[in-house]
Amino acid sequence: MQNRLAWLFACLHAAWFFLAIANMSPPSPAFADFLDKGGWSTATIFAGRPFHFHYESVFLQLLVWVDMPSALVEALLGLVSFPLLMNIHLGHYLASYFGAGFLFLIATCQWLALGNVVQSWLLSKSWANLLGRKLVRYFAVTITFIFLVTMVSVPLVNQRSQRLGFRHSAISFRTPK
Repeated sequence: MQNRLAWLFACLHAAWFFLAIANMSPPSPAFADFLDKGGWSTATIFAGRPFHFHYESVFLQLLVWVDMPSALVEALLGLVSFPLLMNIHLGHYLASYFGAGFLFLIATCQWLALGNVVQSWLLSKSWANLLGRKLVRYFAVTITFIFLVTMVSVPLVNQRSQRLGFRHSAISFRTPK
């Protein structure tokens, strides 16, 4: 817990991640079932929700871009583990939650590493001492505030998302033949 800036980056990322998912269209087991039966679509399933980069919010699009290194690591690990996973059929819906959780785990490591690099760089600067002291002093309050705001905001955003329903009417679907 020595590197507080790294943990601050990771907590901010976690809040962003959960809020972005809550802002997506509501979970769609029916769409996942459609894909399981061989249906084709320009969208995929992410955390149980239909995902099409072009139609998602800027908030989520930016998250996808900043988490791209993590997504590439996840893809490489997926290729390596593919022979093991071939014998396990979870279905698109359940697998999308595992994929989102795995991406979140790898992205958290990415943000911890980035925070460590930034803090190391800041320690080499004389003007950053004040920032470091403030971060140490208010770290617990800041993390608690981020956690509480996220705990309150995610259900509210998700409720709004449920009310709006499926928002990607231009996504292409093709039924299996």
